[in-house]
Amino acid sequence: MKKILICASRMSHIINFHLPYIEYFRSRGYEIHAAAEGAEAHPLIDKCFDMRFVKNPLSPANLKTVSKLKKLISENKYIMVCSNSTLAGAALRLAVKRIRKNRPYCVHISHGYMFDGGRSIRSVIYRSAERLTAGVTDSLIVMNSEDLELAKRYRLGKDIRFTYGMGLRGDRFPEISSSERSAFRKSLALPDDSVIFLCVGEFSGRKNQTMLIEALEMLHLKYKSISLVFAGEGSTLEECRRLAARLELGSRVRFLGQVSNVDLLYRSCDVLISGARMEGLPFNVMEALHCNMPVIATRIKGHTDLIKDGKNGLLFDLKSNNAAHELALTVSKYMDDPDLQKKLRENASLDKKYYIENVEPKLLSILDKGFDETEIKSPEVSYL
Repeated sequence: MKKILICASRMSHIINFHLPYIEYFRSRGYEIHAAAEGAEAHPLIDKCFDMRFVKNPLSPANLKTVSKLKKLISENKYIMVCSNSTLAGAALRLAVKRIRKNRPYCVHISHGYMFDGGRSIRSVIYRSAERLTAGVTDSLIVMNSEDLELAKRYRLGKDIRFTYGMGLRGDRFPEISSSERSAFRKSLALPDDSVIFLCVGEFSGRKNQTMLIEALEMLHLKYKSISLVFAGEGSTLEECRRLAARLELGSRVRFLGQVSNVDLLYRSCDVLISGARMEGLPFNVMEALHCNMPVIATRIKGHTDLIKDGKNGLLFDLKSNNAAHELALTVSKYMDDPDLQKKLRENASLDKKYYIENVEPKLLSILDKGFDETEIKSPEVSYL
């Protein structure tokens, strides 16, 4: 039986984004394997392999993971391997690079490059890893306009493709009644007239939740109705809890942890807010816009693809000397202008090109292209 390996930094990534594609290949008789940190049995995946990925790209632990992946690929003779995200993508493709004969067809899906065209140490390290593995990247998929330009400039794959993400499933976010909305807001123990700013995502330095709390501290005396709700877990969660307590914002901030009913959050809160330093094509923004929720976010790639400043959301400059102050000014602009609030709510919607029914057939046309053609002589760029 022909086998396919899907690799990501975390198993949750595969479950959240790849199941429709896994179902397709299973229907065609392929055996599907998954390699990720926290890998565990799933009814749609034939075999799961737990792999450790360390966020420090220079960690020796990642080299051990590369060796494990090389052994896994050699033993299973996959017809295709598909990598996702930065660390897992580099590790899997380095493993493929070490295989001298009968390499599998190699697809890499970039969910947001961790570098730009600059000369910072960070950019040089991450860009070098991508250039090192470009030669074995038979198909490269990017999902925002800035990453497309980087991929073209540095020739990061043999066949460069652009897609509108992995596809949003709108049926995961059903409408709710006004009573359900009221009940949920009441469960947060916040006043009925609260303007609730919602932040959804993993707590990390890259997601930058501390800045949101700092901005709230600048605003809470002027705007008594503002509250901030966080959904997610991660490495900086406790730091954020301590910061909110130190700034005496406990009555205005809620930490919900990992939630399963995220649709209820989007339907019940007022504005999605993000202080992220870097994104690919953020699902939280797409989900919020699908639920007709306006967005206030940093002016970075991914955000600028989805948010039209002053139309369906507001963007602020992360690179200023005091980004928290810039965010506070942007929130004040929103709070002080009822006409702007009405305009943003009316225009908060997601373009149909981002939905799974439009993305899936186009993405499958890349993945299911005939794995015998592993050599593509000249780079090309296709917009799907």
